[in-house]
Amino acid sequence: MSRENDVSAVLQQYAAETGVHSVQKVEQDFVAVAQHVPAEHVTTGLAEAMHSEQTPPFEDMVGEAFERGSDELRVSMLRQLIDGASPAVLKPLIDDGQLPRAANGSGSPAVPIDAALVQDLDVDVVRRLARGAAQEDASVIDRMSEFFAVDPAAGKTLGGAALSVALGKIAEAR
Repeated sequence: MSRENDVSAVLQQYAAETGVHSVQKVEQDFVAVAQHVPAEHVTTGLAEAMHSEQTPPFEDMVGEAFERGSDELRVSMLRQLIDGASPAVLKPLIDDGQLPRAANGSGSPAVPIDAALVQDLDVDVVRRLARGAAQEDASVIDRMSEFFAVDPAAGKTLGGAALSVALGKIAEAR
């Protein structure tokens, strides 16, 4: 059986919603599928999952990914979120001391992001940042979907519910 047939068979399971899969199985299936279908299908599937009522709220999925991710992934995620957040979202987190302020002299909030920050950063701050950024600009969800689609190993940190829905959406797109 060819790899394409294997991927099609996996996707059929999610399209047909043929039962509950373990989180580990869903993660494995996601990585396998993401490596063999067009990246735009993975991005679209993840975006639809992040917007779905069948999955936890966006900020909870991002929080779970942050908790499960490596320091390198956390740094990249935080950069994506901060780049998508307005000063109105960042300022309260900086003023409360939950995010550090960079000395940039511009008057607009800037956050220095490094491995030391993400090791000590409370996941609730990441959730607040994700929620605020998405409320101000829903395209943050699409950019985060693309971020997770580019690296399937990072994408699998989103959790079983999000990945199951994403796989079902990928199957629908094929």
